[in-house]
Amino acid sequence: MKLKEQIELFGEKFGGSFDMKTREFMVAGKYNAVVFYIDTIAGGQRVSLEVLMPLIKLQSVQIPKGKVVDTTIKSLVHMCEAKPIETFDDAVKEMLNGKTIMVIEGEKTYISLDTTVFPARGIAEPPTNSVVIGPREGFTENLVVNIGLIRKRLKTPDLVFENNVNGKYSGTNVTIMYIKSIACQKMVDDVIKRIKDISIDGVLDSFYIMQYLQNESFNIFRQVGNSEKPDVVASKLLEGRVAIIVDGSPIVLTVPYILLEDLQAADDYYTNNTIVTVRRFIRLIGGILAITLPALYLSLQLYHYNIVPLNTLFVITNSVENTPFSPMLEIIVVLILFEIMYEASLRMPRHLGAATSLVAALVLGGTAVEAGLMSAPAVLVAALSLITMYILPNLAPQISILRFAFVIIGGILGLYGVVMASVLLVIYLASLDNFGVPILAPFAPNIKSDSKDSIIMSNIKDRHRRPSSIPNKNKVRAN
Repeated sequence: MKLKEQIELFGEKFGGSFDMKTREFMVAGKYNAVVFYIDTIAGGQRVSLEVLMPLIKLQSVQIPKGKVVDTTIKSLVHMCEAKPIETFDDAVKEMLNGKTIMVIEGEKTYISLDTTVFPARGIAEPPTNSVVIGPREGFTENLVVNIGLIRKRLKTPDLVFENNVNGKYSGTNVTIMYIKSIACQKMVDDVIKRIKDISIDGVLDSFYIMQYLQNESFNIFRQVGNSEKPDVVASKLLEGRVAIIVDGSPIVLTVPYILLEDLQAADDYYTNNTIVTVRRFIRLIGGILAITLPALYLSLQLYHYNIVPLNTLFVITNSVENTPFSPMLEIIVVLILFEIMYEASLRMPRHLGAATSLVAALVLGGTAVEAGLMSAPAVLVAALSLITMYILPNLAPQISILRFAFVIIGGILGLYGVVMASVLLVIYLASLDNFGVPILAPFAPNIKSDSKDSIIMSNIKDRHRRPSSIPNKNKVRAN
């Protein structure tokens, strides 16, 4: 195919996009050639300096007949990655990944040259996983950068990467990462199969992949772990987990996932283990209170006021006697108002969000109590529940939904309903698993060997074995 026809073919394929650039030139002053690249994802300066300049300046190079493409790739182009491409469709895919495509007159083979310069933000501390002590690097939206951040921490040839392209129109690179001498190969193969089976128009974020890795379609609890910190992902890989990196997303997925991960903070492993144990108990108690506190308050107020101390009962009675709402409706309205204020603070510009939520909580809460529309105990209980919910930020959406469910059950059945709902919640969680790992491990089932890094955290010198709840080949990590 002649160069003019190639130019027309690429032009038609990209619909005359302004960022699709074409440059005709001569290789070694003898062979007519043309390069195609997308200027927004392939650096024009790299094309000029590393492709065009050396090929145009070389005038006296002897190129064997029929070896133009091979000689160009091996001897003339100053690129780390240059390879032949046989079909037009493959050449288009390479261009959409930031590569430059070269076509030489009379040759059927295309040449792909790596001139990728994707726009990306710099490495910074992730906003959702800030730490007091420990590494502050966070993943970015660039796949190569994210892989490099993990490579920096795991300098071993056993760290294996499997790449897949998902999305009919997005063509998103999805990389499966694991340590082959530790991870269970059966689990790895299952992850790879699920990702290869994904058929969807576009994969724009790791959340799209997460949906295909979960067993349950209708489930408020997630069954796939995630993190924005390279050190956290590296530690999970060392336990035998599999990581999934999606190009364009700063969130890296990990499987299998257990609920205990959400009680653990990123800086737990850079702090004294006794202090960490106390903190984990506080997180656990805070999570329980966030779910049950409004329901317990409502149950005591409606059905079990005889077990409330007399002085406290007088205070509550005096506060609620003139409010226009029933106790259940009051607590539900207060919780909804706090949820609305939280959503408003999230959606507002960062410099306005914190101030607005603080002013709204003080003004609306105080004014509502003074006007007699709401009681002070109800506002206090709802505020405490909301604050404790964010002790476990990864579980905040689930806690929010469960809190409303517990309030309704507690308002109808009292403390018996709260206890029954708690038992049913534990039974439901115990029934969930992902990739054969129960979500409540190592408590249900009870795995004694994993208790050294559960709620009670032992010294790192005593944690000789990898978690038995996670499928892995090599159980020993320290002698």
